[in-house]
Order: sequence, then structure tokens, then C-alpha cells
Amino acid sequence: MTRPVLKVDLVGAQMRDRGVYDVDQFDAWMAERGWGWRALERGDYGITIDEALLVFTFECPLRWAETYLFEPDSGEPYKFWDYQRPSMLAWDQDVVHQDGAECGKTREIIALVAWAGCTSMGGRVANPWSLVAAPQQTHLDEIIMAIEEQFGASDGHSSKTLIQHFWMKPKKTPHTMHRFLAPNPINPDRPSIARTYYRPGGHDGEAFRGVHVNGFGLFDEGAKVKTEVIFSEFWRALKPGCRSRVYSVPDGDRSTPYFRLTQTAQLNLPPEKDGFRLFRWQQTMKPAPFWNEKREADMIRRFGGRNTPGFQRNVLGEHGQSENPVWPWAVMLPNVVDMPGYRVIKLHADAEADTLTIDVRGVKLVLNEGRKVGEYEWHQDKSIPLHDILRGDDAGRRKAFRDILRTHVPGAGQGVFWAGADLGERNDPTEIILSEEVGTVLHDRVRIHAKGFPYHLQEELIAALDGLFNHLPFWGADLGSAGTTVVKNLINVDRFAACAFEDRMIGFHFQQNVDCVGEDGEALEEDDTRTGERKTTHAPAKHWATQCISARMQSGGYAMAYDNEVLNAMATQTARPGAKWPIYSKQDDHIPDARRQQMLRRLRSLTDDGVAHDVFAVGSVQRRVA
Repeated sequence: MTRPVLKVDLVGAQMRDRGVYDVDQFDAWMAERGWGWRALERGDYGITIDEALLVFTFECPLRWAETYLFEPDSGEPYKFWDYQRPSMLAWDQDVVHQDGAECGKTREIIALVAWAGCTSMGGRVANPWSLVAAPQQTHLDEIIMAIEEQFGASDGHSSKTLIQHFWMKPKKTPHTMHRFLAPNPINPDRPSIARTYYRPGGHDGEAFRGVHVNGFGLFDEGAKVKTEVIFSEFWRALKPGCRSRVYSVPDGDRSTPYFRLTQTAQLNLPPEKDGFRLFRWQQTMKPAPFWNEKREADMIRRFGGRNTPGFQRNVLGEHGQSENPVWPWAVMLPNVVDMPGYRVIKLHADAEADTLTIDVRGVKLVLNEGRKVGEYEWHQDKSIPLHDILRGDDAGRRKAFRDILRTHVPGAGQGVFWAGADLGERNDPTEIILSEEVGTVLHDRVRIHAKGFPYHLQEELIAALDGLFNHLPFWGADLGSAGTTVVKNLINVDRFAACAFEDRMIGFHFQQNVDCVGEDGEALEEDDTRTGERKTTHAPAKHWATQCISARMQSGGYAMAYDNEVLNAMATQTARPGAKWPIYSKQDDHIPDARRQQMLRRLRSLTDDGVAHDVFAVGSVQRRVA
């Protein structure tokens, strides 16, 4: 049956003038409802063609935005580039954007906020409330001003726009809240009053408290959120059915909630599947003149080359790496393999609440669009009373920790094992990494993260783990304020005599100088300025351990699980030049320091069979009764 073309050509002038109206799309829209052209023209559905076109436009944020919004610079109709359109059409999915700079993220937020307010989410939600969040207020100001300009209400000056009749007087303090008056799809006798809250995350997400939204939850500049609590407060503000979207240009920090979202989100996720859909917009996708050879040359010059972090992030939307990384991501990733038996055990002692929280996870390696991604699998999550362990006798503590670990750590009766421990105070976590040497490769077996542990609990934890591996592991531990006490007791006190730690445990000061002898047994040499002869180079223990870890990684000498916390902590370790040796960042360095201690212990075994001259060892001290 032919379409009534003449009739259609007389309606939808606004859409037609702006190049939005498409007869084939309208055809498909009617077919979804089982409608026919002649029946629509006769009024069989209780709606005119003009009204049908209006509904057709209002239901889709892409069509609506290109019909009613305008470019602030030129006054021309709003337009989305081809690569932007699928994201707008996926408005009903949870979305993560990992984009380059100036690729259209703010434009999309503006369009979705205006569409939701003026159309009641396309006639689907009465009184839709939305939240636009960002780390700082300055990130929100551009969005707020752009929205007000679209409604002719910017800077206190009113101007005529196509959607100004939807605008209501906004609330400005203490945070901006826009309000929109629209038809109510649920109760047509009462108007729909939509709200959009604009809230900065600040340092703890407090501004999100009290906000509960059912429309959109939009988070801009998500990569700049460095603390978990900000995102947890954001998520709790979203009511069931609320659609969430997180936007950002990556900044190279792999320890953030945003980075983890980009790793678990999927490209081209079907609408019927749960999860986050990932969009990757790059500046190279933009048409000329927004991207051409001259623009590309400008970006290369501005960021100092194609392979610089600035170019990778701002142009290509890649995570890249931290500035001056110690272990670049590309060096670590070949060492990441599937480790089904690997376990992460987190223990949190809270004396005030009298609880010991036990969190045990495995790690599953999956491929997401050809990228390695790690997924945690929970094996245990429970709390037990702390009092009996904290105040009980030594034998009871040892048994308690052995029972906690035995279920998840099979241990071993033979093999070569290397363990590194960064021991912490009550408010500073203890990190332990234990690996098995198989051929020339160190296979990670277990990582323990313990927080709130006094010295005697750390000692019993180490003794219990060591016992599960039949007292085989060789231990390296830092000699900080906690480590000095713990190492001394493990080696000296009689209740640990059966463990024979004096033969296997060595404590290291990171600041002490060591001979620069690599795992191959070859010494790094330099000229003696006094004699002119060659001599073995000496360097701080922390630096030399770092160098040897790097050499092992480059040769594929580790088998590491895709433990996000480990990889992120390693990837975000940075160094800056010092007077003679690099100065390593102290932020989130507990896991890297445990790995360094493990390496120092293995290096010591190659030079003097593990006998340490500057730490507590057999022959230098006598055991005493605890």
C-alpha cells in the first residue's frame, strides 16, 4: 500500500527543516505498533499523523535533541556525529564512556537531561528525577550553563527557544536543581514536574546523600574519583530502574572505580543483557575539519608525540600508563595468566566491634573484546568473634588462623616457595605475597591483606601460613617499626621454634645498601673513583629489588593472576629522579613493597645461602622464652 506522501509532507515541518524526519524510520516505528498508514490517516488509532510524528520524536532522545536543541555558537540545529548516535540510542542501558577529549561527552549529557525533563523520559516515567554528578563543582558548571542556554535562561537573560515553555524557575542554593514542566504520561490531568540535581562528589560523596532519582544518574569526569566512597554514595542515590552513565577521559590511574568499570563493561552489549555497555570515542573518529592531518599534527606537537600518555589519553581515549611508571602496564600484562588456584584472603580485625571479617576470593581471567580482564569470584565472606583470637592463648590463635586459611589454601609438602611481607601497624595494612618457583617462573599462590592486626596476630598469621606449606617458604620482611618486632619474635621466641624461621626468614631495610647482583648471579660493576679498578655497584635495597623485578617481568618470569588490586598497585607505582637514586612514590605501595621483599630474599639466597649479617639470624642471637 502506498504512503500518503503529500499528507506526510505537510506535517513535521520542524523535523523536516532540520533533516531529522525519516519516512523509513517512521514506517518502522508504526510497524512496531501494528499500525498502517491509511488507518492512521483516517484516525482509527485516536491520533493524527501530526500527533504520531510528535510522539515518534519525543520517544527517542536522539530525534528529539536534533529537532529541538540548537548549537550555541551558530544557532544551527543540534547534530550528532555518526559515532555518537549509537550511544544516544542506548539511553535505556547502563553505559560507561572511555573517550578522548572533546569527543562529545558533555553534548550527550545536555541532550539526555533536557530530553528526560521535557518528555518525561519519552512518556515512560512521570516526574523523572535525574542526578548529574562530577568530582568538583567546576566540572558541573559547564553543563548547567549549557542547559540554561538551551532553555533561554542563561545569565539571567531570557530568550526565545523551542523548549522554553518547559522551563521552571530553578533552585540555585546550596546546589543547583533544574525543574521542567511536562505532560504526565501516567496521570494526564496533572503535569509532570521533572528535577535534575547537580552535585559535586567532593572528598566523600556527602552531597549525594538525600538524593534519590528514577530517571538518569550521570557521572562526568569519573576517572578523577579516587576514593570508593564517592561512587558508593552515587550508586545508592539511584532507585531501581534508574539508568546510569559514567563518562571520562582516562588519566592512567588503574586503581580507581572508573578503571574497573571500563574493564568490566562490554562493547556492543545487547540491550537484553545485564551489565555496562562500553563506548570508546576517539578524536580520530571526528570528521574534517575537526580531525584532519593538520589537527593530528597539532596534537602530536602539543602532547610531545603519539606514544606519550597525553596523546594516548586525550586523543585515543586509552588508559595508557601513569607518568614515569616503575612497571608499565605493557610490561606486566604478559605475565598475567589464568591462575584458578590463586586466592586473595582479606582479614579485617575490628576490636571495637569484636569482629574479624574474612573475605576470600579467587580470580577468573576472561577476554573482553580481546582484552584480558580479571573477575573476582567470592568464596567466603563472613565475620567471626575477634575476642577469642585476640585474647586467647598462643595455641588457640595458631589453630584459629590455620583453620581460616586451610579451607582456601591447599599448602604444599614439597617445592620451593618465596614469600614477601610488608608488615603494618594497626591502621596500616599488612600485605603478604607467597609464590612457588616452578622452573624459572614464580607462580603466585596466595595474597593476604590484613588490617587492624597487632603484632602478635601478625606473627601467628605468618606462622600459620608457613605451616600450611610445611615450613618450606623463604621469607623476606620489611624492618619497619612493625617488621622489626615481628621478625625478631618469629626468629627468637620459643613458641615459634618449630617453624625454624632463623633458617629461612630475613628482614631488610629498604634504605640499606646491597650488592647489585642479579638473579643470574652476575654483579653490576662500576669504576672505583679512587683506584680505577672495577667494583660491584652498591644501591639501596628498594631500588635494586625494583630493578630485578623489572628484569624478571620483562623476561616473563612471573605467573600472576589478574588480581586487580595487585596490578593496579604495581602499575601506579611511579618514580622521580633523586640525587643519585630514583625516589619511589609512597602512595598505595604495600603490595609492591611485599613483592620487593620477596625479591630481596631470593637475591640473598644466591649470594650467601640466606645468612644475613644485619638482621636477626641464628648464631647472632639466642632464643628466649616468650
